[in-house]
Amino acid sequence: MSQAKIKRNIILFQIVILMSFSIFVVRIWWLQNMGENSATYQILANVNRFQDVAIDAPRGVMYDRNGTLLVRNRPMFDVVIVPAFLPDDETEKAQIYATLSGWLQLPITTAGERELPSRNGYFRSFMHHEYSRQPSMQVRNPRSRQVKNRPLGIKDSVEAGPAFAPYKPIVIAEDVEPKVVALIEENRLDLPGVLIEIGSQREYLMGELTSHVIGYVGAISPELEDSFPAPFYDPNEDVGIMGLEATYETYLHGQRGFEKIEVDVTGRKMRTINKEQESIPGNNLRLTLDLRLQEIATEALQNAIDVSKGQSGVAIAMDPRTGEILSLVSLPSYDNNLFATGISEREFLSLAENEQRPLLNKAISGQYPPGSTYKHLVVAGALEEGVITSEKVLFDPGVIYLPNRFVPYDLELAQPFFCWDRGGHGWVNAVRALTVSCDVYLYKIGGGWEQEDVEGLGVTRIGNYAARFGFGAVTGVDILGEEKGIVPTEQWKRHNFAEAWFIGDTYNMSIGQGFVLVTPLQLLNSYAAVANGGTFYQPYFVSEVRNLQQEIIYTAKPIVSGQLGISQETLDLVRQGLRGVVNLGGTAYPQIDLAGITSAGKTGTAEFCDEYPACLDEDGRVKTSHAWYVGYAPFDRPEIVSMAFVYGGGEGSAISAPVVNAIFRYYFGLDQDTAEAEHLLTTVAPDTLFKSRMVGSNIIHSPYASVSGIVFNHQKKGVPNVTIQLIADGRPFIHVKTNSVGQFHYETIDPNFAQNWQIELGNYPVENPIRLTVGTGIQYLLEFEAKSGSQ
Repeated sequence: MSQAKIKRNIILFQIVILMSFSIFVVRIWWLQNMGENSATYQILANVNRFQDVAIDAPRGVMYDRNGTLLVRNRPMFDVVIVPAFLPDDETEKAQIYATLSGWLQLPITTAGERELPSRNGYFRSFMHHEYSRQPSMQVRNPRSRQVKNRPLGIKDSVEAGPAFAPYKPIVIAEDVEPKVVALIEENRLDLPGVLIEIGSQREYLMGELTSHVIGYVGAISPELEDSFPAPFYDPNEDVGIMGLEATYETYLHGQRGFEKIEVDVTGRKMRTINKEQESIPGNNLRLTLDLRLQEIATEALQNAIDVSKGQSGVAIAMDPRTGEILSLVSLPSYDNNLFATGISEREFLSLAENEQRPLLNKAISGQYPPGSTYKHLVVAGALEEGVITSEKVLFDPGVIYLPNRFVPYDLELAQPFFCWDRGGHGWVNAVRALTVSCDVYLYKIGGGWEQEDVEGLGVTRIGNYAARFGFGAVTGVDILGEEKGIVPTEQWKRHNFAEAWFIGDTYNMSIGQGFVLVTPLQLLNSYAAVANGGTFYQPYFVSEVRNLQQEIIYTAKPIVSGQLGISQETLDLVRQGLRGVVNLGGTAYPQIDLAGITSAGKTGTAEFCDEYPACLDEDGRVKTSHAWYVGYAPFDRPEIVSMAFVYGGGEGSAISAPVVNAIFRYYFGLDQDTAEAEHLLTTVAPDTLFKSRMVGSNIIHSPYASVSGIVFNHQKKGVPNVTIQLIADGRPFIHVKTNSVGQFHYETIDPNFAQNWQIELGNYPVENPIRLTVGTGIQYLLEFEAKSGSQ
């Protein structure tokens, strides 16, 4: 074939190709712009390109009264797959599954497999955060996982998704490591349909230390759906379930926003088209709690439980002038991070079935016989009703016998009622009866004693004064689960036991035994009213609520909930008796040692019997008892009222009074030697080398960036008073100090002033200073830790 002919054929072939391509282009243009279905195709294209997505609103955080962060939101990365963006080719799809399987340590499919390794990244973590105040309970890896339920493999999860919603993201792995996130983002073009969703997880920095106060968040259960309606709540978001998280849900919960975005062919966001509604972050709470006082109370109470071999305990401190709760401890406790991360059935049952009931806030929900701490209201009632006078003395021989009402002259059938001091206290008046806690005196003024012409208050009047002193009703504290206790009456006994009320029941009631039950907070509130002159204040934990701009949304004011309604003369006599308790001859002497600061209080040793007849001694008397102490200081102008209770602890003076003493000594700054010793435990040598790392970041609604973090020593204890140096573009900019638990925070880093920042320790060398290229509206979470082996 000649060259000319070959050339002509090539030209003809090119013309055919060009015409075919032109027809194809014209046809596409026609379909998109002129055809009868062009509008439909345009809509479908836009559906693929544009998406309406929700913008999560961060939940508010919590601080103690001194500004120490207690609760925050930890950033969390989930791996999701959008089925609509996966390739149609099965081989390409299988390659994506295989890649993810290797990185996430997840099976492609679980069909035929008997079990999965517990380290599988699919499962939600059971996190004991490394900042926990209980080192023995920590799990060092904050993303450690345990099997919760048998999961699906990657392929199984995608195929199990709803076929009618191919654009709905399917979660494959939750809370994955940052290195996995980096791998996926670096290989995004090879992983169409695979996305990283950024969320947050509630993090309780103090764990067991504050869990009974703060509570926890959890999923919206079916029975709670009506309480959290759409569109204000998403069915999949967490809400407050217990503690302050539940009570202040409306303040803490933010308002979600919405935006329209453009995505590429792999489903990843390219740009924001418009924000239809800005998200509004939740408000922040400042609590009345003093974190250091909470630590002191916890340590002292745990020591009392250990020494006495008791089962559990409660310690509370409150300002009697306002009702502010400064500390509230219920032991044993639990780590509320378990609930925030999704607790398994096994983990929940281990807590719920524990005989010591760690989930129960015993301070407000525990109901116990108060023993002698109940005597103040009986003495007050007897004085007010004229049963006795301040000068009236009664004799305590150590035991009195209540005659059998059917055979009154047969002493062998008489019921003995003993004083705790079998030798007796001799002649006793009202003030001394409280000081030495004389049972016989209380028997007589409560139930009556004909031999000394004492009528006795009787069950009805004792019940009336119990109500005046706040018993049998809730205090109104701002956390859920408060119980009312029991103030028994004749009708109550007949209804519950089908028995009549006897004088012996009144005798027992007079000393806080028998059927009487109180909560520790009720008892504390009762003594707060005695301390402040007769006013009941509603106890509370939240002092103020602020929004992200630091504007005050709510400020707590003391709420008067009632008055004792007794004369000043009676109140003075009761206070005088309580003052004697801590002095020479009193039942709490010498346990309360406040170096010149006067105080008052009351001991209580309440008998109980959980295991009959093991609880009885050889004489048939109950030998097991709860330990109580409640007191206030200074005596003349009380600033603090505190109580301690140890279940099965024994004598209140020996076991519970030292707990309150430790609380008082810290509050009044009397333990300087102890404070210095603890300071040494949290300091490090000047030449100690530190390592640093960025823990994560949060999105915040602010024109600035911020940094927050903590400085640890070798024992993972926060180091106070460390200088944190912020350097902007190589020049020192500002320095901040760590607080008492090693935390630091600076919230006004201006990216317009400098974008490149370096974070160092001013006091110590750091082998790898943190370098940041900051962006607007980002909170950077940092950590410094002393290197092992450095001095």
